[in-house]
Amino acid sequence: MVKKLKQIYAKQTLYQKVRLIILLFSIPSLVCLAVISLIVIWQSQISKVRDESVRDLQRRFGDMNYKMNTIELMAKTVWADTTFVTEVGKAAMDGSLREYDRYLFQTHTLSTLKVITSISEVQSARLHLEYPGLREYFSYVYSMDRAKDSLWYEDREALRSGGAWYLNSTDAQVYGTYSNYFVGKNRASFVIPVRINNNMTGIFEIALPMNSVVPGLYEVMEGRDVFLIDDRERLLGIEDASGLSGITPQELAELMGISDIGDYYGEGVRIFHGSWHGRPVMLSAIKDSGKGILLMQLAFVGEKYMMIALEIISILFVEIVLILLLFQAINGVVRHLLHDFDVFTMCIREVGDGNLNVEIPRLEQVEVNLVAEEYNRMLGRVRELMEISIHREVMVKEAQLKSLEKQINSHFLYNVLDSIKMMAEVRGIYNVSDALLALGRMFRYNLQIDSHSVTLQEEILYLENYLKLCNIRYDFYINLNEKIEDPVKTLKVPKVILQPIAENSISYGLDELTEDTTIYLKAYVKGECCHIEITDMGKGMDEEQLKKVQRGIESPSAGNDSCGGIGLANIHERIRLMYGEPYGVEIFSRKDCYTKVVLTIRVDSGADRDRQSAGKAGSLT
Repeated sequence: MVKKLKQIYAKQTLYQKVRLIILLFSIPSLVCLAVISLIVIWQSQISKVRDESVRDLQRRFGDMNYKMNTIELMAKTVWADTTFVTEVGKAAMDGSLREYDRYLFQTHTLSTLKVITSISEVQSARLHLEYPGLREYFSYVYSMDRAKDSLWYEDREALRSGGAWYLNSTDAQVYGTYSNYFVGKNRASFVIPVRINNNMTGIFEIALPMNSVVPGLYEVMEGRDVFLIDDRERLLGIEDASGLSGITPQELAELMGISDIGDYYGEGVRIFHGSWHGRPVMLSAIKDSGKGILLMQLAFVGEKYMMIALEIISILFVEIVLILLLFQAINGVVRHLLHDFDVFTMCIREVGDGNLNVEIPRLEQVEVNLVAEEYNRMLGRVRELMEISIHREVMVKEAQLKSLEKQINSHFLYNVLDSIKMMAEVRGIYNVSDALLALGRMFRYNLQIDSHSVTLQEEILYLENYLKLCNIRYDFYINLNEKIEDPVKTLKVPKVILQPIAENSISYGLDELTEDTTIYLKAYVKGECCHIEITDMGKGMDEEQLKKVQRGIESPSAGNDSCGGIGLANIHERIRLMYGEPYGVEIFSRKDCYTKVVLTIRVDSGADRDRQSAGKAGSLT
């Protein structure tokens, strides 16, 4: 089967093959893109619904904890005051207490409880005491019997010292001296056991609406409802209008995948997906293990799933339309592509015949045109390299001739200088002897033609010998300040790159009137480059002069190349020939301030550089 398909493909025209290949690569890509898009959209939309539910439940849970912790702190703070406890016991037990003292107790001592009830949403803060003949004080101190219909009444003996919460605790109407003891339904109470003395114990209760403890607990929300399950597994907060009336804790446990709602011990907010009465729902749950409260939110997500499905269907429709349009557009695209290839082929054949000046014209197809532009640049680079190669060959030939002439002349002059130096030493003219020694070393340095690069330390010694001779010639003394990093001293550099720059500084920048006649030499390595800076504090240059010198460095014909042909342009060209365009010479200056020349060379092994420079530019020195 495969062999037969290959034979059929081989018989097709180029137009048909290209069209088939484009289809084979495009359609699977579009299908994969559609599948990935559908998955991403589904996951992003579901995550958006989940994140919204998580944030809402976390906010409500945080508000609930904050409210409960605040109430607990207030209750414990009141009963930490021993003076308050003592006065309450005295007023409640002493039946002979004068009316004025009772008035003071009500207006002053019980003001602590009044502060609690003044807080927003707190309905009551009252004390229930067990003591025969108890004196009640409206509306803060009551007999324990008045709370017999409260949820916590049966548990009052077993309450822990830290207190406990009772949610949805309702009061029945208790008639008597204080008929307004009634509070109402949907109320939460925090109760804490108290001991006034050995004969009197009781319960301190702070009551507030359930809706203030859990915001939105009894509010009707569209498509969702917030409710909780307390430590007695009672379901609280379900509203009939939400559509969840009749749901049980067992049904919630089944949605969560557990057998009993009391077995849930998840950390943080957890999301569960399922269905209730045939409708898809999403259940969010978070539990306060300390208080035994499970806060939950159940939302009907059928409409949201429907919206996601519609969005996915619209994307599928768009993908099908794109495939049809692609099929119709392939024919025209292939024709344009083949036309550009024909032009490309004709130009390549002409280049193959030896015409390197041909250039491919601008083509219609962007991709093919990019290839054509790169091909044109490649041809241009080939022509440029050929010109550079020819230029280098000419320079090498000229340099070889100059090297032979210089070797003959320099050998003769070096021998003569050595003889004169010996005569000066015999006669005791040591300053002349030192000058001749420096000059001889310079000639010997120039005679080293076996290598076109030297260490930076050798180049600095050559510069020092040159400055010694300059100090004899000029009426002012020239110092050399060196700041060279140790690793740089052994770095290989082209020969005679420092002396021409120093000569320019002496000739054009320094004189006897200059305050600072020091030439500052600094060399350091930064990254893969070595930077050599030569600075003088002389006359400097104005902006126009500086631009002229900079143009002369880049184009020797535009500037003034000094020092017998070994100037800045010559140094710049040798460095460029040896290392490439990113390297070379830069100059900076300010009128009546300074002039700085910076040489930038690549950091590599001396052996490699010798091989690169041999036959290119070393003999220019």
